[in-house]
Amino acid sequence: MLVIGDIGLMMPTVEEFGDDSVRESLASQLAIRSEIWGDGLDFAAYGNGMARRGTLITQLQQLLGSDRLLLTPVSAEPPFEQDADLTGPNRTRELIAAQWPMTAVPVLGFPAVAVPTGVHEGLPTGVQLIGGRFEENLLFDAAAVIETVTGRLTPIDPMGSVSVSHG
Repeated sequence: MLVIGDIGLMMPTVEEFGDDSVRESLASQLAIRSEIWGDGLDFAAYGNGMARRGTLITQLQQLLGSDRLLLTPVSAEPPFEQDADLTGPNRTRELIAAQWPMTAVPVLGFPAVAVPTGVHEGLPTGVQLIGGRFEENLLFDAAAVIETVTGRLTPIDPMGSVSVSHG
């Protein structure tokens, strides 16, 4: 709710300056928000969301402390097709659900870094590392190790596929 809720606030600007694809994608996300939480996010719903956020922040910080990292996927599904968010509400619903690793972490205010790890069916894949608050140094160190072990993704053709080099 807190992630998608902000879309409604920026829609006037998107309508004015965004292209058709951006307007369509965000309109689909707003429609799904309305299906789940209703047409308007009132103060009580927002307050409940913020209270839940506070609980999750406390629990995650207790888990991570100052010396642990959490390894998650970047997305809960393999890389998806380009313009997947423009193929209709059912696919948009799936994408919103699949993107929890990339949307939940910033809403909670934790540092995270996505690290490429390889290629799946011609598309780059990766993992996400999440650290405790103000523990970015641990993230950067761990990301460097992962990148050293897995190699770097090097684009061959900006409109084509990618390759991995170990060097």
